[in-house]
Amino acid sequence: MARIIKVGAGGDELDWHRALKDLRADDVIMLEPGFYELPQGLTLTDITFKGMGSSPEDTTILGYIGVSENSRFVNLENLCINTITDNNSLMIPYNADSYLSLRNCIIKGTNTDTAAIAVNGKATLELYSTKVLNGSISMYAASDFRLEMNDSYVDYPSDEFCALALEGKGTAIINNSRVRGATNTFEDTNMELDINNSQLDYMLLRGQTWLNMLNTSLSSFEDACLYIGDSCWSNIVGSSFNGGVYLDSETRTIIQNCKINRLMVVDKSKLTMTNTEVVAHADFQDNTVADVTRGSFNGNMDYEYFLALDGHAKLSGHNLVLNSNDSQLAIKEDAKINANVLLSDQTSLEIECDNPNNVKIMGVQWTVRKK
Repeated sequence: MARIIKVGAGGDELDWHRALKDLRADDVIMLEPGFYELPQGLTLTDITFKGMGSSPEDTTILGYIGVSENSRFVNLENLCINTITDNNSLMIPYNADSYLSLRNCIIKGTNTDTAAIAVNGKATLELYSTKVLNGSISMYAASDFRLEMNDSYVDYPSDEFCALALEGKGTAIINNSRVRGATNTFEDTNMELDINNSQLDYMLLRGQTWLNMLNTSLSSFEDACLYIGDSCWSNIVGSSFNGGVYLDSETRTIIQNCKINRLMVVDKSKLTMTNTEVVAHADFQDNTVADVTRGSFNGNMDYEYFLALDGHAKLSGHNLVLNSNDSQLAIKEDAKINANVLLSDQTSLEIECDNPNNVKIMGVQWTVRKK
């Protein structure tokens, strides 16, 4: 039978250390505001901890917590976990099959390569209105996970390590959240990643990642603020990218109603793009295939070409807007373009090309630029 146990320094409350010695499955531990030390850490089984303060940091646990291998669930609410040693603040072990739920919590890491929240086994991890500071959320190679983040914040802008590292297999759903730092998947990742109404710094997707992104922004100005490689499939809608979107390998990507500063498509990537604006530069290389409808390709003086194709790249365009802004258009080597143009800032486009027979553009006059 579940017990509700009040822990604190009052006369009718149980002492912290006495409470830990008598933990039972399904207990609900109500912690009065204060600092609770766990110098050797604590492994929990089927337990709920709730802080009774007005904010999470009013009730701070100084130490680290693990979920036992045979635990069905651990619930943490209105608490701050602050590990003061180089340990995972929260950890789910390899052989676990468990559920870890955080509501209105603050989880503080050690600002090292040690993850703040580490998942090694089978687990459902839920974060609601929770902050993870100075450390990552990491799903490791052996993990089989379901991650749900809602109205949460991860702050770990490291140049060496990920803020959100998704390895193994599973599903991650991120809603109305902010991730400061890198969000990565890896070569052995096999997962679905859904990101909605959120803001991230930058993303690197590898392995077999199925990405669905809606109304999300990537704030980095790097050339690959979004890198998609390996065998990833992506559907991106209503999103914006301050830097470059880089599509590599054998990726399959659909982009709709987006704004992209720079676009690079290489290797054997295939792209379908609709009603999307490329602000500064677009480059299609190698054996890429692109089908663009109501797309806008613009240039600025930072790049020689506002639109460039080379290798064996193929671009089919429908109702395009081409605004060179004094940049150039290039169709080189055996690359081909077949497009109709709806609007252009030039009455006649000059195209730098190796084979004029590979250029079919209707709706605007064009000439071959002399080299």
